[in-house]
Amino acid sequence: MDTIEVDFIPEDTGAPYEADMTEPIPSDIPAHVVDKICKRKFGHTNWARMSQMSPEEVMGNPCEIDYHEGIIYFKHAHRV
Repeated sequence: MDTIEVDFIPEDTGAPYEADMTEPIPSDIPAHVVDKICKRKFGHTNWARMSQMSPEEVMGNPCEIDYHEGIIYFKHAHRV
């Protein structure tokens, strides 16, 4: 009788793989490029990097968050 050897391969659950969410997301986009993106989307340059903002500061301000680049684009020209 022959024996069959089976290797166990765990199911892929997708990214992130052991990501540390406590570290700030490094952003390679220069500020002048982010200014242009924000100006094109909302007509102003009110944005911030995620590492510089606390959840309390973001909570009262409508915004669009780019988690991949770590950029917060505020929908209004001035923060509330």
